Amino acid sequence: MSNQREFDVCVIGTGAGGGVMIDQLTAAGFSVIALERGPDLPVSEFDDDELRNSIRDQVFSANQLETYRSTENETAQPGKISDIGHCVGGSMTHWAAWSWRFRPDEFNVLSTEGPVAGASLADWPIDYAELEPWYEKAEWDFGVSGIAGSNPFEGTRRKAYPNPAHPPRVCSAKFTAGSKKVGYTPFPVPMAINSRAYGNRPACVHGGACRAYGCPIGAKGTTYSISLPRARATGLLDLRANATVFDLPLKDGKITGARYLDEDGKEQEIFARQTVVSAGSIGTPHLLLMSTSSAFPNGLANGSGQVGRHLSFHHHPTAAGLFDVDLRSYTGIETHAAFDDLHPSDASRGFIRGGVVAELNTLTHQPIAHALVLPPAPSNDRQWGAPLKRHIGNFNKTMVIAAICEELPMPDNRVDLDPTHTDRFGLPVPRITKRQHPNDVAMYRWYEKKLLAVVQASGASITWPGRSPGVHIGDGAHQSSNAHNHGTCRMGNGAESSVVDRWCRSHEVPNLWVVDGSVMPTNGGYNPTLTILANAYRVADHFITESRRLSL
Repeated sequence: MSNQREFDVCVIGTGAGGGVMIDQLTAAGFSVIALERGPDLPVSEFDDDELRNSIRDQVFSANQLETYRSTENETAQPGKISDIGHCVGGSMTHWAAWSWRFRPDEFNVLSTEGPVAGASLADWPIDYAELEPWYEKAEWDFGVSGIAGSNPFEGTRRKAYPNPAHPPRVCSAKFTAGSKKVGYTPFPVPMAINSRAYGNRPACVHGGACRAYGCPIGAKGTTYSISLPRARATGLLDLRANATVFDLPLKDGKITGARYLDEDGKEQEIFARQTVVSAGSIGTPHLLLMSTSSAFPNGLANGSGQVGRHLSFHHHPTAAGLFDVDLRSYTGIETHAAFDDLHPSDASRGFIRGGVVAELNTLTHQPIAHALVLPPAPSNDRQWGAPLKRHIGNFNKTMVIAAICEELPMPDNRVDLDPTHTDRFGLPVPRITKRQHPNDVAMYRWYEKKLLAVVQASGASITWPGRSPGVHIGDGAHQSSNAHNHGTCRMGNGAESSVVDRWCRSHEVPNLWVVDGSVMPTNGGYNPTLTILANAYRVADHFITESRRLSL
């Protein structure tokens, strides 16, 4: 079945990249059709049921399936590997809202560090100065709370945050004191969560359920609560949920639109002059690789063979400590305080690059997750009975801190099509091949020791590493689950080594744009979403300007 109307733009994916593109393009007068794989959830679905949201994942990506292996010599195993949100608003709908700007040096890692054996380092084709005004726009659109200048290691900024920082809780106050005791410089984490009423959205009530949960009052800045309502109000948006796009047809070297399966599995086709793919670092290469033709037998826009390659996550050295007081980590936002002193790269440590360190309540506001994922204190055994009860009972007295550490990209870390496993429609699922570079392993071990010292200085009676079951340290180490996904459709100046140019436009297909985390050549030592938002604003501005010049 086809719909013969031709839209100006088709946007596939409604998360950070796609949502901003939809918002900005409709505001500029373009007719946009948006295709989202997941449902359009009502706010009534945004509750704090831990089992339903966080453990069983029945809200945001219930139909997600991927396969995973650490090397190409292994058979990939099915499961839920990446923390993706298949719903209107994408993963932002259940993000924790950490909102960092990348440091200036994180845009030119290859030039700064030089080549590293086994890694595929690359400089971004843009720099911090070019992205800075778009960081500012993202911060003000999404209501970021923080204290400008409190992180002595961040890049320069022209404007403060629109909202003040959130108040500390007991845990973050102890973390701040402990960090200062060992010589670090803690500061409030910038968060896209209203600390006061802002943008026609209320202030946060500090209920504690942020990451893995939708915000029922809209205090959390998301495309669901900000970008998409504005786009809908223009009357220029046709948003279709439960639309699984499986092919981007090609005619005379250009994409004609998209073919998708609706909720009932019936094939539909739409037509558009320009196509923006914003399905994330897993979904975007998955779609491009499924879209084969005589011109691109190995996947759309993949003449270079780079689609799907250079996948990177973040790795998260973690430490935990047991206190004799209620830390109230089950309240507030996911994180209140951080320090960045260990972030600057220093090869004398035995590795390059680094990351930010923060206290967080991911495992300490959720007693079930605390019991399932966080290893127990050394004096306890969580298996059954009274020991398990003690472990669960300690969740409100446990501090967890973690680093967001930069991984080195590798060409063999990739997404491709699984040859045997299919989804409910019979489409091949994405297959993830992913292992850690030795630099990551050395960084993990070094950071873990530093984090344990901070927890001890914060007043913990017992400290221990907080490694989750998905992290394996040693030769061939890998982390098989992550909320941060980058790479797979790199932006760059050369068609032979990248998929899109500096404006995120395909080198090979002129009406194809990729606007999400997949275009990031390297991943930095911060959560990526603010950078994805800022880049989307930058690309949308260029798209609109070029359209007015009739040069698209």
